[in-house]
Amino acid sequence: MGFKTLNEVDIADGTVQLITSDQRYQHLAKSGVVLVPQPSEDPNDPLKWPQWKKMLAFGTTCTFTFLTTWYVGSLAPGFPIIAAQFDVDEQKASGLLNWTTLTLGLANFFWVPNAIYFGKRPVFLLSCLMLFICSLWGAVANSYNSLLGSQIVGAFAGGTTEALGAAIVNDLFFLHERGTKMGFYTVSISWGSSFGPLVGGFIIDGLGWRWQRWITAILVGANLGMVIFFVPETRFFRERCRAVALGPTDEPADVANAESRGLKDEPIQDSEKASKTRRTALKGLIPWSKIDHNASYLNLFLRPFPLVCYPACAFAALTYSGVLGPLVLFHSISGFVLGTPPYNFSSAAIGLVGIPGLIGNFIGAILGGYLTDIWAERQARRNNGVFEPESRLALLVFPTAITFTGLLMIGFACEQKLHWAVIYVGFGFLSVGLTGTANIGMTYVMDSCFAIAPECLLLVNGLKNVVAFGFAYGAIPWSESQGYTKCFGGLAAIFLFVSLLAVPLHIWGARIRHHTADKWALISW
Repeated sequence: MGFKTLNEVDIADGTVQLITSDQRYQHLAKSGVVLVPQPSEDPNDPLKWPQWKKMLAFGTTCTFTFLTTWYVGSLAPGFPIIAAQFDVDEQKASGLLNWTTLTLGLANFFWVPNAIYFGKRPVFLLSCLMLFICSLWGAVANSYNSLLGSQIVGAFAGGTTEALGAAIVNDLFFLHERGTKMGFYTVSISWGSSFGPLVGGFIIDGLGWRWQRWITAILVGANLGMVIFFVPETRFFRERCRAVALGPTDEPADVANAESRGLKDEPIQDSEKASKTRRTALKGLIPWSKIDHNASYLNLFLRPFPLVCYPACAFAALTYSGVLGPLVLFHSISGFVLGTPPYNFSSAAIGLVGIPGLIGNFIGAILGGYLTDIWAERQARRNNGVFEPESRLALLVFPTAITFTGLLMIGFACEQKLHWAVIYVGFGFLSVGLTGTANIGMTYVMDSCFAIAPECLLLVNGLKNVVAFGFAYGAIPWSESQGYTKCFGGLAAIFLFVSLLAVPLHIWGARIRHHTADKWALISW
């Protein structure tokens, strides 16, 4: 099994004809927007599902994503209480968040290959059940190590939602919908991180940290029922040319591009004959899916790593890491900063930082999601209907500037003991970047690498958690030795640097993307 280029796997490399009146292709109702990818003739194609069915499956997956980050971060306001109960220091108590952040990322490298091979449905069912059990385990943990173990195993289970939640956007929705739907997905991740400490602080303050875990178990159990009934298998063996819309020539892009690459003799048709029978709702509840015998199980674990060489993947991972690391660090230290003089906040008051977080997450999702769909379509109309993935990158300017400002505010306010509102607003600014930059980066990856999106998203989500863990783990002693101003100021500089890489990508990204897709053999398919 040799290595292939992206163009050998799928002729499309991101540049597609999004706007055209050519009726040889399926369009969005009463518009010139082409459906990219083109739906197959199979009635079981997820792209052809009714909108209510798509939204139920996607909404349930987003709920699972929300509960995963809720699970990971909701104990943060109670870290001082937990540290005192189990007689551990600040660094060790913060490990309940830092180590789970690392595990969330590493879990992608296990779950995504299994989802590709066995199907997404059985993976979601198993992982949601595991998270439910770990919530119960955490509620009865009688030592720090036991509680840490429940956190790590639970994070490993919930790690399915990181890359696979984003991959489902590609399974169910078209190119013109990706930005908005990815906005919902990133909001579900980030709101879990914000709602977790917000609600968790009040629960811990009123009922104790164990009840926070009991309530989490109830919520995850309800979500497990939703997964059973509302998330059928979304994996679909789509033939490669379906990923291509109309090219700027007079011929269909798949034919024209195939000619230019000597592939014209390859039949353009579905890889599997269209089924004449629609799958029944009862059959959709079967907990297992068809195994992909055409894929090498071992190779599925190995083939994502070379893909980090694709600029879109590397850029998305770096920008996501640059904002997630400081956010994890803030949650780790917030209880110790705000729970001591001059603030002396209770766990409930510390958790209120989730309110500006929620607002910031929502604004970031609009900037990096819905507005990018509008902007991309407008730019395509100006470009003779041709869509370029790099068009979305222009809107990074807003979350980048807001996040940079928020990091400086947090660092200076924490060190100088400024009014608590400065810290809370700074965190709200930081939260804009969590959804805004992450959404634009991951949508850029899906637009550029449609055929290998699950593997690319695995890398982005896996690496950003590993890098974020390194940031957060190293930043605590950094902040203790040099102060919060230098620590968060340094993180702000790193974030700004990686975000500015969008400038050369916006200018030369299309040229680089075409070259790498045609010349770089990185895919061991």
